[in-house]
Amino acid sequence: MISRKLAIILTAIALAAAYTGYWFYARAVAVEIIENWTEQRRAEGYTVAYNGPTIGGFPLLIRGVLEDLHLQREAFTWRGERMLIELQPWNFRRIRVDLNGKQLITAKAGKEQMTLAPMEMAVVVTLSETNRLADATLLVRDLNVSDPAGMSLMQTAEIWMEATTPDVLTASHEDTSLMLSISAADVRLPQAVDGPLGQTMSKLRADLQIRGNVPGGALGKALEAWRHSGGTVDVNWLQVNWGEFDLRAKGTLALDAEARPLGAFSTDIRGYNQALDTLVAYAALEQSAATMAKVGLSLLTKSPAEGGPPVLPLPLTAQDGHLYAGPLKILDLDPIRLPEFR
Repeated sequence: MISRKLAIILTAIALAAAYTGYWFYARAVAVEIIENWTEQRRAEGYTVAYNGPTIGGFPLLIRGVLEDLHLQREAFTWRGERMLIELQPWNFRRIRVDLNGKQLITAKAGKEQMTLAPMEMAVVVTLSETNRLADATLLVRDLNVSDPAGMSLMQTAEIWMEATTPDVLTASHEDTSLMLSISAADVRLPQAVDGPLGQTMSKLRADLQIRGNVPGGALGKALEAWRHSGGTVDVNWLQVNWGEFDLRAKGTLALDAEARPLGAFSTDIRGYNQALDTLVAYAALEQSAATMAKVGLSLLTKSPAEGGPPVLPLPLTAQDGHLYAGPLKILDLDPIRLPEFR
């Protein structure tokens, strides 16, 4: 008669053997997923090359490593030193991708070209039961964007983005098609746009709710189809910290018949006195005009209940190709034309 202790040992061995067999099955599925993705990209006209995959991670992960990646089609090129793909053997719907080592992403639109070079990038994607994107999170650190001559167009210490889609497809222009949160820290602008507020934005944050169906395909055509169907963007939160200037806003945005921004925002502005002083220091504003502006604006400010510097509440409106602060026109708005990176 088998003792209880021996039965437990035999059961544990059987379970371990069964799980090991399942892990190797999951490993084969992961390899098939990578191969299918490769063939799909090639069918779309991409050149795809890499070394691997090397599969490991037993017992808790399926980990695939691709090295010396090359993905290219017409105006788009991506060369990467190493890609790490991870998923759990019991959950194929959640996938993590880490890009390690040197990564160069080059995109062209007409005569324009830019190259993105992140030091670190990670993406976590969750798929729905119908294999649609349910949510995705992107983290990029130490990103440099440069032109063909190698001049920096933008640098940022960190970019974080989170996207969520609804369980059902968008049926009307009022339905949410995408929830998007974007945050960036220490964004350094190119030398050519150096101005009174400096070159560095310490913080950018936007929480967006996109309504209306956004079709696939070319960016320009997708944007026009979305606009034509009545699509809108609810800006649930926008924050810009640029030097002493601190803007926080909420509102709704759309595109008019000429693809120009159309919308209204309520904004709270902090640090406007310091911003005016900086404009004077850069000879962008006369001292007398700045003094008069401070006096006038001080009559409109409010003191936050939690304390801190005074806040200037100011409505912003975009219409007919112009941006208005209250009744004052402050900026012309051009039509939005997205580049076609193919």
